[in-house]
Parts: sequence; structure tokens; C-alpha cells
Amino acid sequence: MAGERISPSYYCWSRKIGDLRIYGVSSERGAARVHLSLKDEGDPCDFFRTLALPGFLEENEAKNGPLISVVEGALHNKAVSPFIPMDVHGTTFQWKAWRAVAGIPFGTTRTYGEVAAMVGKAGGARAVGRAMGRNPLPLVFP
Repeated sequence: MAGERISPSYYCWSRKIGDLRIYGVSSERGAARVHLSLKDEGDPCDFFRTLALPGFLEENEAKNGPLISVVEGALHNKAVSPFIPMDVHGTTFQWKAWRAVAGIPFGTTRTYGEVAAMVGKAGGARAVGRAMGRNPLPLVFP
């Protein structure tokens, strides 16, 4: 019907590696969320329904190909590309922090204070910590 808003479709999946359970979800636009857990959260679509994602949820690994590749690469200690299609929402500052962290060379670390300086907010370590706490793709933006 004209003017009717169409809810997006989301495609969920999960993997178990040792004691770690990985849940992921993508939309038609790209990777939307990864959740890491040491407990079994059950069916991946049921898990993401608890997060109140708007729209339809369906289990479909094929629709998550780019996200699954990044997750598997990260879990096998390989550098991953943060340049996959994404459907992620955040503030301008969160995006700056996430992109800065994604640009840190593989195998090295930076403090939140160093990341804050990288994004032009010297003294903003807590703000970087908050941004990373809201990171929807922790294996893409480690």
C-alpha cells in the first residue's frame, strides 16, 4: 500500500566453538550485529527477537556470508576487513572510534586514551570505552 513502511528482513545464524557461542544477524543492507556468549542463548532468531529488531527474522547463513567470513577469520587469528556491507547505527563519535579501532594493525593494541587521541578527542578515554561498549560488531571492530 502506498506510504506503508516496509519492515526490514533480518537473517540470523550461530556457531559454537568450544565453550564460545557466536550469534550473528544481517539485513539486506549488511552485517547488523554479533553477540558473543559463554552460554547457549538458544535459537539465534529467538535470541535476536529479544533485542526487538524490527521486522522479520529468518535463519539463513547464506545471507550472512560476508559477516561469517569476518567472524571466522577473527577466530582463526587472521586480520579481518572492516569494509563489509553493514547495517549498523551509531553516533558520529562511535563510528570514529569503531573505525579507528578497526584500523589498528592486527596483533597490536591501543589504550582507550590512545584511540581517543587518534580520533581527535584527547582525554576522551571514557567516551571511547562507552563507544566500544556499544560496539555491535565486536569481531569487526575489535
